[in-house]
Amino acid sequence: MRRSFVIAATAIALSCGCSKQEPAQAPAPKQSAAQLELFGEELFNERCRDCHIVKDKGGVVGPELSHVGSKRDRRFLEQVIREPGKVYPGTAMPPYDTFSKKQIDSLVEYLGGLK
Repeated sequence: MRRSFVIAATAIALSCGCSKQEPAQAPAPKQSAAQLELFGEELFNERCRDCHIVKDKGGVVGPELSHVGSKRDRRFLEQVIREPGKVYPGTAMPPYDTFSKKQIDSLVEYLGGLK
């Protein structure tokens, strides 16, 4: 008797909400990796702004970067993003070595334009 109860309860549980009259929900369109990847100012806002200020918005843990493009060249900016500990030993900034080359280039371009 107990076994038949378990089977019946399982059958009921599996059938709940599975009416043939319910329309099938279309799967969400998949985004390509390029669509999910952020670049330039969006990338800065998502990954850097919590610590750095640009144009009076952002955190105060890292240096203010509103005019960094007039003070630093591309090579320096790329190195400090990829290996901040080599440029500033003991820094709290994590290395962003997981960023793609395209992301680094776009972030450096954005920062280089801050003058």
